Amino acid sequence: MRKFPDRTFQYPKVEIPVKSLSVVDLRFDKMDGQIAACVLQGIVNRQSSDKIYVINTYCHDNKGGGANQAHVSERYLTELYQDIPTKYQNAGNDVERPGFSGMVRRYRDYIKGLIIWDPGLEQATIEAATTIAGQTDGLVVSPEIAEELSTKYPVIIDMRKLQFKDNIQCLDWLLSHWMSGANRDFAFTWSHMTLDEKSWGAANKDYVVANCLFSFYLDITDEEEKEYYGNVLDRYAPGTPILGWTDERWADALFMKLGYFMVPYISVENMTVHSSFPSTGGTYPEPKPAQLHENGVYISFFIADGDNLLHSMVYEPDTIMTTQRTGAIPISWVVNPGLIDLAPRLFDWYKQQIPGDELVAMVSDGHPSSDRFSAFEYYCDFTAGYMRRAGIVTMKQMEESEAIAWRIQPYMINSGYAGICPKGIGPYEYHMDGETFHIGSVKLNDSAESIRKYVKNAPEEGPLFLNVFAGTAVKDIPLIVENVAAELKAGEKDENRHYFFLRSMDLAATYRKWNRLK
Repeated sequence: MRKFPDRTFQYPKVEIPVKSLSVVDLRFDKMDGQIAACVLQGIVNRQSSDKIYVINTYCHDNKGGGANQAHVSERYLTELYQDIPTKYQNAGNDVERPGFSGMVRRYRDYIKGLIIWDPGLEQATIEAATTIAGQTDGLVVSPEIAEELSTKYPVIIDMRKLQFKDNIQCLDWLLSHWMSGANRDFAFTWSHMTLDEKSWGAANKDYVVANCLFSFYLDITDEEEKEYYGNVLDRYAPGTPILGWTDERWADALFMKLGYFMVPYISVENMTVHSSFPSTGGTYPEPKPAQLHENGVYISFFIADGDNLLHSMVYEPDTIMTTQRTGAIPISWVVNPGLIDLAPRLFDWYKQQIPGDELVAMVSDGHPSSDRFSAFEYYCDFTAGYMRRAGIVTMKQMEESEAIAWRIQPYMINSGYAGICPKGIGPYEYHMDGETFHIGSVKLNDSAESIRKYVKNAPEEGPLFLNVFAGTAVKDIPLIVENVAAELKAGEKDENRHYFFLRSMDLAATYRKWNRLK
């Protein structure tokens, strides 16, 4: 990779380290209880070394919610934190919010008051209340919870009395009164924060509150509200990362135009615990070229979408823990390199669990346009800085990958996406961008035939290099990869081909070797 100035980029961390964990099961709490619980978790965890650790929060985006969800937090207690004293908290007396009511009983002295959201403008006022909570240590509560606690705590703000007519009016008020006290190193926006079964949940509120991020909601599908994002983001420096989520079908192009980028952070539990451990890092691995063969087909399988913290902190670890693979075929796992700060023990766990595989860096969903050069430069430096610290030589980037490749010069750049919204360059468009091997991707579709199609249709004689999107880790993709690879190997004689399965960086090394490049 190109040598960059030693500029440090770091996600906000919780400064007080963990000495013990108090585990709270929120499985049986209504959503308003989960919201209040995760806000209280953020208030406590930024001040105390006895940290709250929640399990079993709800998120519809996690495999549709309910019984289908991938839950890893309880397993992390033994996978990552077996050396930390741990105690499960007793449930409270509120049968509709047993986890939360138990927390209030134990941590009541941390609560400075109540911030009541308005059910008539649910999403906007819940996010506004979350912003206020970070600056006041107030608890974000529904009117029902407020009624139960109003004799014990003062009301800081009752948002029902402000009578906002729409999301923009609520946001204007929030900007006027609460932006000046917010952390502006990172932006935050959140949607789908409802109380019904379609809710994407409250699990990220601990981190937002603990780090005083400015959280807000706009309906990005509404043209007026979409354009209003600029009124918020122009208060941040060009290139500032936007944590959280708003629909990528609109957000990628909008944020690219405005000069920002979104880091999907969808209801990952306990970031205030994960980020309280000392940051970690890695050293660059040594790429290894494969044997050269005139009729060789060199294939790298990768699993996405690790820029999304739900994938790199929940889906992918869950799959690694449960897969039936043998480990015979290497896999390139796309992860967010920010894990070295956000979840350092998890990053180290990856390296221990899959030593024969490769970690590929992807920092965001979208990026600032190269026309917005100061923002684009910040994005490239941010990405390169995290890759350097994490010891990762391969990155995934879709749009404008040529410009980014020239700016960062990683060992390899994967610039295709063959998923539900194809982007980037095509399957046969591999080439060198200076020092960088640049390649598109094809989609596996869980079958050897999907690969054979590309082999048969190759436009040139000689070896073929394929970068294959195997899928996301919502099912046992590693086992599917092994089955497909075995089928391809079994057909070598009939096809007069020799198949080689490599890590992404080894694919790049083999291409260099074939072309007699250093």
